[in-house]
Amino acid sequence: MLANTIPGVTEAQGWECLERFVEAVLPTAEQEGVRLAGHPHDPAYPPGGLNGVQHVLGSTAGLRRFLDLAPGNRSHGLNFCQGTVAEMSPAPNATVQAAIREFGARGRIFMVHFRNIRGGYCDFHEVFPDEGDVDMAESIRNYRAVGYDGILCPDHVPLSDLDPGRERFFAFALGYTRGLLQAA
Repeated sequence: MLANTIPGVTEAQGWECLERFVEAVLPTAEQEGVRLAGHPHDPAYPPGGLNGVQHVLGSTAGLRRFLDLAPGNRSHGLNFCQGTVAEMSPAPNATVQAAIREFGARGRIFMVHFRNIRGGYCDFHEVFPDEGDVDMAESIRNYRAVGYDGILCPDHVPLSDLDPGRERFFAFALGYTRGLLQAA
């Protein structure tokens, strides 16, 4: 059986790999003025992982630990995927807003995947930015409050036969985001 021949990845192994990577690349990135943004595991895995693989960046505690691998290095941060962070919790809005305030205050949000979900941990659906459980206007206010001035990139709009290439759906997400920015 194939599942028995594939070795798993323990939490300790996952952290060991991330630690080695951070130690190996961050000094050069910092020297050259390059910012490296880690993306959370998407989606969050159930307790115990999946097929023997633990996702160490599948929680806000994991993201915190990741940033703490090089706390003084200004090149080390997050591609803050708002939808993925929402997927990590049964209380998506509260988790997202707290994470924006925490990681943003540390100056460690380098890029934002600005998307929304309906549902929560291990039971969610990707939706348009105006119809999910995360208060997107509150998110904008929090990004502004922590001094974030980077991009808000729409991500994972729904798929439909009405827009198989998702061009119109991404255009809507961009327009909605711009409207939120203007309203804030």
